[in-house]
Amino acid sequence: MATALQLVLISALMTVLRVSGIAGESCRCSSSLCNCNNRSLTVVPQDLPTYITTFMLDDNLVTTLGKSNFSRYRELTSLFMQNNHIANIHDHAFHHLPSLGKLYLAGNRLTRLRSDMFTGLGSLFYLSLHHNEISDIEAGTFIPTPQLSDLDMYGNKLTSLGAGMFAGLGNLRSLFLHENGISDIQAGTFNPTPRLARLYLQQNRLTILPGEVFANLSRLIDLRLHGNSIDTFPTDVLSTIPSLYFLELQGNKMLTLPLTAFNMLSSMSHVNISDNPWSCDCRMVPFRLKMEGTRSFEYQITCSQPDSLNGSKLRDISPEDLMSDCEEPTILRFESGDNNTVVEGETLLLVCEASGIPTPDITVILPSGLNVTVESGGRVTVDVDGTITITDVTAADAGLYVCIAASPVGSTSATLSVDVKQKEPPTVTMAPASSPPQIVSFDRSKDNTLVHGEPLHLVCKASGIITVIFPSGLNATVESGGRVTVTVNGTAGLEIRGASALLCTQN
Repeated sequence: MATALQLVLISALMTVLRVSGIAGESCRCSSSLCNCNNRSLTVVPQDLPTYITTFMLDDNLVTTLGKSNFSRYRELTSLFMQNNHIANIHDHAFHHLPSLGKLYLAGNRLTRLRSDMFTGLGSLFYLSLHHNEISDIEAGTFIPTPQLSDLDMYGNKLTSLGAGMFAGLGNLRSLFLHENGISDIQAGTFNPTPRLARLYLQQNRLTILPGEVFANLSRLIDLRLHGNSIDTFPTDVLSTIPSLYFLELQGNKMLTLPLTAFNMLSSMSHVNISDNPWSCDCRMVPFRLKMEGTRSFEYQITCSQPDSLNGSKLRDISPEDLMSDCEEPTILRFESGDNNTVVEGETLLLVCEASGIPTPDITVILPSGLNVTVESGGRVTVDVDGTITITDVTAADAGLYVCIAASPVGSTSATLSVDVKQKEPPTVTMAPASSPPQIVSFDRSKDNTLVHGEPLHLVCKASGIITVIFPSGLNATVESGGRVTVTVNGTAGLEIRGASALLCTQN
């Protein structure tokens, strides 16, 4: 029977074997794989075959990955380290794994991803990081992994997504971010991921989605947003991703569906909008009028309000029963900010503000007879708030404008006359003529007699540009050089060998 001391020694030896990486019975290896799962290892074993391509280290007690842990295993294509206690990954820890394609780090204790954490993983195409404690992703973290196509980060502690977090992921196809605490997605977050096809954002804390948040995702086909707190149907967001055919919005806080939502939902193969607190009132009339019972989402709308319709399916309620609280359209104002007058070539702004339940649609009839709505484009546009913009105004834009506000319960109109002024030709303002130049004085600085060989200094005080004409016919100005010079103060200087007449002129 082993003594207590022997048992202690055996236990200590087993610990040394594990810590030192001596495999013994700890790992089972084949020609290309070593399975070290669930062996209570605290470090990466260092005595395994160097030619293995798959290394399984799940369910151990490893806490840190150092720079040299994998320097022996340079042929790895798959590395499993799930459900350890890893809280620290040194920079360049994976630098020796250029062929690694799959990396599993789920179920650890990572709190932050750094830009030097995945250096050397140029071949990585799958990365699993779900169920860590990650609350931040440093900008540039994924630049070393340009081939990454699948990134699994659900079940972490992210609260905000910002520009730069996913830089370098131009080949990303699937991004799983569900079950975090995300409440904010900044503009430009997904610009680096134009090939993204699947985006999972369910079970977060989103309430509002910026209109352009998915504008760069022209290949997105699967978007999951269920289990958030979104209170308005994301019309603007969905209009930027026409490729979408799988959408889940159930379990949010949406109350009504605009008419535009019907066509959007109809274009998709799979839609789930159930389990929202739908308010089946007048605002739902336009949507209800489009329902024919041919699409599955028509049967997913169960009313929560008003109390008299609680539990009823919208499909089973007649449009007339939804109109009890409707208000006919009213045009509050139809005016121009420029006193109804605009100059050719300028921009004309009109405002047709209307109210009503449901919100009325605005149509503007131009003087030419053309009808313009919020769906129109070109030189004349109408915004949802009733702002009408006409650029590069011409004489043909003058005349009577008609604003029509219409809803399922009625319509009303208002008129406005606009004048267009002809653009006046530009005026040319001539500078006033200056007074003619005058010579104030022209004298020698001393007397008019000089000795042969001496320098001669003359002073010509005048307004304008001074020119001095010498007896030889030479003209001298401030630009002249050599033996005769004229300075800007009107002084002429030369060495003269004979006396004669000089003439000072001004221009």
